[in-house]
Amino acid sequence: MSNRGLGFYLLALAILGWSSCGPSTSTVEPSYKVAAEWDGACTRAQKLEEPQGIAVSTEGEVFVADARACRVQVFSPTGQPLRSFGECGSKPGQLQKPLDIAIGPEGNVYVADFELDRVQVFKPEGEFLFAWGSHGSQEGEFSAPVGVVADKEGRIYVSEFYNHRIQKFTAKGEFLLAWGGKGHSEGQLNYPVKLDVGPDGMIYVADTHNGRIQVFTPQGEFQQSIGSPGTWYGQFGDPTDVAVDTKGRMHITDSGNHRVQMLSETGEYLAQWELPMPQGVQFESPVALTLGPNGNLYVSDIGNKRIYKLRIIDPEN
Repeated sequence: MSNRGLGFYLLALAILGWSSCGPSTSTVEPSYKVAAEWDGACTRAQKLEEPQGIAVSTEGEVFVADARACRVQVFSPTGQPLRSFGECGSKPGQLQKPLDIAIGPEGNVYVADFELDRVQVFKPEGEFLFAWGSHGSQEGEFSAPVGVVADKEGRIYVSEFYNHRIQKFTAKGEFLLAWGGKGHSEGQLNYPVKLDVGPDGMIYVADTHNGRIQVFTPQGEFQQSIGSPGTWYGQFGDPTDVAVDTKGRMHITDSGNHRVQMLSETGEYLAQWELPMPQGVQFESPVALTLGPNGNLYVSDIGNKRIYKLRIIDPEN
């Protein structure tokens, strides 16, 4: 290519806002910055064994489902261990494989147990309150509940890995409705993992093995599908969780590609953060994330057995 031809080529790339490596990262676009990280290892007993679902209270306390240790660990916003609750077993208050956590508007903690096919409810200090669910595919039954989230009115949404559906309950565990079903069409799900309620009240579901995020109304009506399988910007290799901020931007754990992606409310790629991957690690990670009351993003990384606190750098502010 002549120098003149090369000049026209580079000019065209600049006008289109792309480089040979991907979308432009101009100074007006948001980005992520690591503000803190921890593994809970003040003592061996507090070390995270398999950090999965994560939730942050209005006071800023960080609740982590430590699945392999059959417990919930609670940390300060900077990662100082505060307390833990739960132990291995199937009795009330015991856990077998807790994979996600939600905090209701009243402050109660909802824990989805993948192995025991139930949701248990605790006070923030760890006192057991009640539980619901058993194995099955009927209303109110579960087959591998893997995600749980609460809306502003206290209604609870649970995603099921093997039933390929979302169920909606009252704060007391009373069944309201269900939607989904295994498939690849709009509104169908293929091994969904976690989910979130956006500021607009819509339900955002990580439709993991379909490689997309699906958006539904609180009544389960399909609204839109975002993303597709792949490794490019805005594509996903097993998206496992989604968190929607006050601007409608989606933050997604792109687990198979070992990164967090930020997309606009219409699905346009904005930014990404690549997970540190130690040599030899085979885990698909990160697996979960949530937004704190100050807008920080907390990311659960089973590969490194760590929690990362990411600050969202927004040039508009």
